[in-house]
Amino acid sequence: MRRQTEFSFGPVALTLDRRLLLVGTGLAVAAVAAFLVSIAIGFTSPVDVARILLGGGTRAENVVVFDDALPRALVAALVGFGLGLAGALTQTITRNPLATPDLLGITAGAGFGAVLAITTTGSWAAGRGVGTAALLGGLAAAAVMYLLSLRRGSDVGMSTLRLILIGVGLTWMLQALTGYLLVRAQEWDAARAQRWIVGSVSLATWQVVPAAAAAVLIGLGWAVVAGRDLRALGLGQDLARSLGVRVGPMTAGTLLVAVVVASLAVSAAGPIAFVGLLAPQIGMRLTGTAQPTPVAAGFTGALLVLAADIVLRTVLPAGLPVGVVTAAVGGPFLIYLMVQASRKATA
Repeated sequence: MRRQTEFSFGPVALTLDRRLLLVGTGLAVAAVAAFLVSIAIGFTSPVDVARILLGGGTRAENVVVFDDALPRALVAALVGFGLGLAGALTQTITRNPLATPDLLGITAGAGFGAVLAITTTGSWAAGRGVGTAALLGGLAAAAVMYLLSLRRGSDVGMSTLRLILIGVGLTWMLQALTGYLLVRAQEWDAARAQRWIVGSVSLATWQVVPAAAAAVLIGLGWAVVAGRDLRALGLGQDLARSLGVRVGPMTAGTLLVAVVVASLAVSAAGPIAFVGLLAPQIGMRLTGTAQPTPVAAGFTGALLVLAADIVLRTVLPAGLPVGVVTAAVGGPFLIYLMVQASRKATA
């Protein structure tokens, strides 16, 4: 039986799972440490970075940290958190570890919209910016996926298997359209878009930090407001309905939030591969819960992207995007999950 810890704030009492609290705190501390190391690489020590961030730096140190290193580390942490949280939401409502923004066509739709904005000169998309185009692309892809996966005459909403199959097909179609845009684009625009669609934080500036921060705030807000219903959905649709959860609206609302969070994160750094798949599953195994926990998945995602960026800058050749590292780890993990799912199905 899992141990519980109770916190009292006047008349309000909050009960939390002790292991979840300890692991979540550990993940948060590890993410902060990786954040400081990321800023310090090639410049100074993490202790000095903390001193500079707290206002004790010289003018030269402030320029290096606040104008160059800090935006990159912030975007890596926020985007990783957002993608991990979005993956936890989609895996929870479908009860399937393969149902992630990467495989459901959400990030592919956001990527197509952003590449359209990058490679189209003088159009509405280019004028409005990459972030808006990515958000609209992700929303459009999710709408198509959701409508095609609806089951007629059902109050539950959608078929999980159809959702995943349609999402995979939609992903490939959107990737083909993105490839077409790259072939027709100018050389400079194509090079910029190609680096972006792999997923990179190396060119991050303060301009993209608000989008990444908004993704985290929206996702955390939904996780708090709908936390009870999300936990019930993770137990199955029938049981959730018996507990008073309006399954259809809750599923649609959670999917919408996951789309917005993933699209905003993608607009800031590109579709960094497999973070939405890895973070919820790793976080779930660390916390020992039966389903992904959005906050734990978020901190795990932040730690993954920050660690990948650190490895990229200290071990691998210069110029590689961070998505290369996460894809190298995520590919084998995806195979592991598929083999594990196949064994459970035949057991």
